[in-house]
Amino acid sequence: RFGSPARCPSPAMESADRDFGWEDVGSSAGSSVAGGGGGSGASPVGAVGGAMSEMTGVPDVVTSAMVNHFAREISKGSLSLWPQFIGAGRRYFNVTHGYVVRKLAWQLLPLSSTKKKSGDGELGGEKDWASRIVEGLEADIEEPDMYMPLMGFVTYVLLCGLVKGLQEQFHPDVLSATMTFALVLLVVEATVVKAVMFTAGAVNTPTVDLIALLAYKYVYLSMVLIFGLLIGHGHRPAGFLYSLVSLGLVTSCGVALWQALRRLARMQPAHGQACVSDVHSLVIKVVPVGQAFVFWLLLPSWPKEAAVPLAEKVASIAVAAAVDAPAAVVETTTTLAEIATTTLQALADAASAGAA
Repeated sequence: RFGSPARCPSPAMESADRDFGWEDVGSSAGSSVAGGGGGSGASPVGAVGGAMSEMTGVPDVVTSAMVNHFAREISKGSLSLWPQFIGAGRRYFNVTHGYVVRKLAWQLLPLSSTKKKSGDGELGGEKDWASRIVEGLEADIEEPDMYMPLMGFVTYVLLCGLVKGLQEQFHPDVLSATMTFALVLLVVEATVVKAVMFTAGAVNTPTVDLIALLAYKYVYLSMVLIFGLLIGHGHRPAGFLYSLVSLGLVTSCGVALWQALRRLARMQPAHGQACVSDVHSLVIKVVPVGQAFVFWLLLPSWPKEAAVPLAEKVASIAVAAAVDAPAAVVETTTTLAEIATTTLQALADAASAGAA
């Protein structure tokens, strides 16, 4: 009918069109009509749309609208994941200097924590300088973080490069090869432990927490390498002291992992069957023992003692002779003095006899 009012699109349809990106069709069409063939100021999206239209035969307006829509969707999805990633990472990297010192001391001597939480876990309570706050609450000492494992991993890779350099075998690929081997071994180990824990009933074991707990071994490996370099002077360390320290660090690594798997609630079986509990108690003992084998795999080969050249051997023999020489010199000097005295006495007697 003539004179009937024009119908306006419903808000739902309008919002749907706006979300789909079809509002760009009109603007693109207007700009294409007003601008003609376009000039040097064409946007990259328009260039992409023009290339797609030439290949597919779709008009430039529709192609540009599709490209704009997909670009907005991709940017919206990627940016929406960023706050979640930051929030998850903040939980594992929210540490203080006091906490790092306390955690390192506990890793070396992993006894059951008897420290009472400051403030009784209240948000407004006064916190200890060595405590770690997670979501407003003080975390237990057994709670894993990612700061110490990451620093231990980087230190371990650099120390392996130093050991290779002492053997005159260092090249840039050593660092990448060491890092790749260590990461692949960690992923395989975490996958196996995750499957075993799932079988033992701990179906809610967080994968990130498990990786963090298993990665603490790099802190112990760094300590072993530093102590070996100091006591071996750049060569293969040997002796009772090195063996004792290495055994103590491996034991501390296994006991600390056992304490964490035993005390953390999310590492416990989700079901209350007695058989599941027995299997879980066995698993959390076997996994720390297996750290000794992984520890051995990750240790680099130490440089062997270099062969001593002939000149150095001669010099050492000369030094040893010089050390033992005083006694021989004294004996020789005494003998010569006696011979000289006897000779002089004989000459004196001969002279007196001739004068007579």
